[in-house]
Amino acid sequence: MAREEGTALKAYPRLSFLISIKGEEPINYRIETKENFQIFGIEKVFQLNGIETPAELWKQSHENGGLAANAGDLPDFLSQYYHKVRAVCSYKKTGEDTFPYMLCAFKDETSKADGYTSITIPAQTWAIFSSDPFTWDKFDETIETLYRRFFSEWLPTTGYEQVDGMEFEITGGKDGLNFVELWFAVRKIS
Repeated sequence: MAREEGTALKAYPRLSFLISIKGEEPINYRIETKENFQIFGIEKVFQLNGIETPAELWKQSHENGGLAANAGDLPDFLSQYYHKVRAVCSYKKTGEDTFPYMLCAFKDETSKADGYTSITIPAQTWAIFSSDPFTWDKFDETIETLYRRFFSEWLPTTGYEQVDGMEFEITGGKDGLNFVELWFAVRKIS
């Protein structure tokens, strides 16, 4: 019957397997609980899909240098290798398609915070992701990789959830190389 013209037949392609292995590279992170602390800085609200980005805010800050000069001392929980200016994102509610972003410094008695926006970050548990040392031309690639790995690899598998989207971008440098840490406010899922 199979040789007769017009007979309906079925063909089965060769079996093949596609194996994708993830998690081959370790993710450098630690969990730390911090008491509430104060920060101050230059704040702006951005559109999620807007033309303007936080990169322009960073550029303005580097050009005038005022925030770094007014920052004061680093808190005890950061070493001398951290930069004084950092960024915090999604620390308060704004519009549905917007997010707040602040270039900031930790506030203490040596800070000169007049004229800046000041806020208190409540006590939180932080998942802190650290990069390997890199040259500054690799900054964008490095920070994008940390964000991607947090959301696609770490967060879905650890039993934690992010708290209100709050996160810090903290940079530093040592021995001619740079590093970045992303601090995500998290809580254990019950």
